[in-house]
Amino acid sequence: MEISTNGKNFEVQASQTVLDNQKCAFIKDFDDVAITRDESKCIGCGGCREACLECNNLGIPVETKVGDCTYFRPDSKEKFSDSNCTRCGQCVLVCPTGALSEKDNIEDVMRDINDPEKVVIAQIAPSVRVSVSESFGLPVAQNMEGEITAALKQLGFDYVFDVNVGADFTTYEEAFDLLDRVKDNEGVMFTSCCPARVKYIEDFHPEFIDHITTVRSPQQCMAVLIKTYFAKLKNIDSKNISVVSIMPCIAKKFEARREGEDKSGSFDVDWVLTTREFIKMVKAKNIDLAKIEKQSLDDLMGDYSGAAAIYGATGGVMESALRTFAHASGESQIDFEECRGADEIKRFKVKIGDKELRIAITSTLKNAEIIMNEIKEGVKYDYVEVMACPGGCVGGGGQPKPASMDIIDKRRQALYEIDKNKPIRTAHDNPIVQKVYKEFLHCAGSPEAKKYLHTIYDKKQARICEIPKKKGWLSWLK
Repeated sequence: MEISTNGKNFEVQASQTVLDNQKCAFIKDFDDVAITRDESKCIGCGGCREACLECNNLGIPVETKVGDCTYFRPDSKEKFSDSNCTRCGQCVLVCPTGALSEKDNIEDVMRDINDPEKVVIAQIAPSVRVSVSESFGLPVAQNMEGEITAALKQLGFDYVFDVNVGADFTTYEEAFDLLDRVKDNEGVMFTSCCPARVKYIEDFHPEFIDHITTVRSPQQCMAVLIKTYFAKLKNIDSKNISVVSIMPCIAKKFEARREGEDKSGSFDVDWVLTTREFIKMVKAKNIDLAKIEKQSLDDLMGDYSGAAAIYGATGGVMESALRTFAHASGESQIDFEECRGADEIKRFKVKIGDKELRIAITSTLKNAEIIMNEIKEGVKYDYVEVMACPGGCVGGGGQPKPASMDIIDKRRQALYEIDKNKPIRTAHDNPIVQKVYKEFLHCAGSPEAKKYLHTIYDKKQARICEIPKKKGWLSWLK
């Protein structure tokens, strides 16, 4: 039997039929916040292990004999929560029977929507808008931002905001973090917006924990600003706000429940729905995205820059940060072509001002392992981006399945097309970023920024806000 996940085909052999499972002591694990496992549906094909090895070089699903049946259990444990699974979700994409699935949070979301006391706010990730079109009979990678917004309003969401705005805040803080680390010669810095990769380092390479930027991911930055800045702006008690992220990623469900992701006083993101869950909700309500009238995103939290749009593609986070790093260095470069393309590993140097940055970009944890081994062997890098899924978030574990690498690459190209056509293409030029820093956060790395936009694995002290008002950082505060 041949099964496929994002761009990969696997020849696997079933060990039993679903009916054979009734004779064995199968386990149903629905306790994890991100992934569920129902062994009553498992045919013991091992596709999950093959996908984990291919993408992560980990092989978390381990062949386990139970009577006459064969199951693949995470680290041989009965529960995902007891394992070192990164929750990337590539195993879910390859599972042919639905034995593995994301944790379904649709009922949780609908309960909040139906609660008259709740103000329910959706935020959509960069790649989701270019990943749903084919599920409604439309051309692959068509930008469905307006249609998705309209559908979410029909589903009952009070506001629809964009995670891309959160990405601009992540970019702004991360570029400053990189500037500090390069200036202080602190060694390589890893991006932080992929939660599967964060967990991978925590579990398998803790020696690199201090090298992960402390900046929170776009979904977390946007959510905390909704429950603090926006809540105050609209005079809404944050306890009555429910933030729902629409994500291409299963690991985002895990991230939303991590320690330290509750800077607003409760979990900043209440629920995460995968792209698949969103499509399921839309179709259950007989909403056809191919025919729906478009609506604009709510702009109370501003519009996003082109730099934010490319976060969903491998290399996009890197290029976004480099644009603002260049600005901080007195340069005006926007396009960093070296960051782009579908190559699984990119290595290059880029000269910005008087600094030459050594860069590495990888997709899949298997390739990240190569870069980390190089660092251990003495290869010098200043900045490393790692995305756990093939092609980045456009190939995420929560996306429609299966997807070929051709489809993933078309999604990637669509995000760069959005970037190219945005009037503002840098995070630091985004008016909402400027406004929120002026009124609330004061400056990158400030005590307020550390409190709300940074997380806990790095213990660096907060920045003192004494930045010259000159060309470069915060020049718009003049």
